[in-house]
Amino acid sequence: MYRLLLLAALSAIPQATMAADPPACQPSVVGRLELIDFDSKTFPGARKLRVWLPQGYDPAKRYPVLYMFDGQNLFDRCTGYGNQEWTADEVASQAIARGDIPPLIIVGIDNGGARRAQEYLPYPDPFNADAASVEGQKLATMLRDEVLPLIGKRYAVREDRDGRALGGSSYGGIATLQVILAHPDLFGRALIESPSLQVGNGQLLRDTEHVVALPNRVFIGMGGAELQTPPKASVAERAHTARFNAGVVAGARALAANLSASLLSSTTKLVIAPNAHHNEAAWAARLPGALRFLFGAASQARR
Repeated sequence: MYRLLLLAALSAIPQATMAADPPACQPSVVGRLELIDFDSKTFPGARKLRVWLPQGYDPAKRYPVLYMFDGQNLFDRCTGYGNQEWTADEVASQAIARGDIPPLIIVGIDNGGARRAQEYLPYPDPFNADAASVEGQKLATMLRDEVLPLIGKRYAVREDRDGRALGGSSYGGIATLQVILAHPDLFGRALIESPSLQVGNGQLLRDTEHVVALPNRVFIGMGGAELQTPPKASVAERAHTARFNAGVVAGARALAANLSASLLSSTTKLVIAPNAHHNEAAWAARLPGALRFLFGAASQARR
């Protein structure tokens, strides 16, 4: 039973094929969202790039840009997994209006549906049979050779490293982590939410033990109750859940410590939300602080 609960919480995360909602669903997008049909050569299969533009977007300027995995779940409950979304459009609009962050562009990169695990993970997930064969090492190629040039041609984005950020949650958090470890030259900021550190039986965490270079700023978020306890769970199931949740928090702390010890200077921030679960609501709740840390006035000091 515990293994089934684990799989439900950490492996069955957004699939494009499951994201369709009844026609009655009312889109929840705030602001200007443009959709681009994208057929990757690296990972064949039609998907979309979802480009959110700040109010007053001016093509004559150059904007910092946040690239995010699982684009279906960022802006609209009608495309989000289980009718959930990060509310990234609302959060960014409010943060910009308050002056917490400068105007920025957010690019959501849709996942590959049934191939999500294969595309995102650099190592198999021992708890997910669909992630026995993975190709995550190719992900940086798709970003560098396809996504970044396409967005750079169509929108007024900054194309220097410090003007680009990468982020994601769960398997998307792992995808973010593996890209910044293997290609620290691509992104100057990173947002890693609830990373599924069990992949490779913890190998990716071990890969961070001796890091030389990282983005200038890395935000890591984790909930203290990532795995929820079912209402009628047995004593043994509750004990397993408590142990698992303690383990993922310990893993997040170890990850933050490893990244903070990088040879070249980088600033890492870890936020543990004691009662937060493994879902979009939790990631949305931490997003305002993450954006301030990654893009706010203090973040400009290293430029």
